[in-house]
Amino acid sequence: MKKIKEEIGRNYQTLDDDPIPFDYSDYINVIINGTSDGEWLATIKVKSRPDLSQAARKFPLETEADLYARNQVQAIKTILQNEQIREFVSLTLNNIL
Repeated sequence: MKKIKEEIGRNYQTLDDDPIPFDYSDYINVIINGTSDGEWLATIKVKSRPDLSQAARKFPLETEADLYARNQVQAIKTILQNEQIREFVSLTLNNIL
């Protein structure tokens, strides 16, 4: 048996090897801004579904605003993905039955 001398999955030619940010999306826009009174505002806008957008919410720390935004973006992405799955299953069942 031939021994592999290279490590599988390693690529040193990638220009940007930073992790993908949680708000990297064309349809979800996250804005976290500091206010003059030392608090932080987190606003989430969903272009494809404005009813899922979240109004500005104040937080005493930036980390709290960031955590809130992460959790909301994850919930929004889950809702949008579930809608796509429901549509696919519905169309498939309608075609079969």
